[in-house]
Amino acid sequence: MLAKNKRLNRQEIAFLKDLGRKEKIIQGSFFGLVFQKTNQSGKFGVIISNKISSRAVERNRIKRLLYRAIGNKMADGTGLFLFLAKKPCLEASLESFEKELENFNV
Repeated sequence: MLAKNKRLNRQEIAFLKDLGRKEKIIQGSFFGLVFQKTNQSGKFGVIISNKISSRAVERNRIKRLLYRAIGNKMADGTGLFLFLAKKPCLEASLESFEKELENFNV
């Protein structure tokens, strides 16, 4: 899990969700990414809807894996990042999340 100061708060999540409706979302195979470049250190958020999985255990597993991959690959980024999970992430592993994060050029 990321430190609290590295996670987005409710207002920042609402801002990025609104930004995602107006602007383009970068799409990957496991998740979409909405981001806003800022001068502050990176803050990250993950949204996993009930449509992805109705079981909280599975949603929490995805969240833990994605936060760990973010900590390994993107912790030094600057800006606000919101990850929107897709259905294929149910079968994904930590290595596949890290590989997809490397493919994003933000």
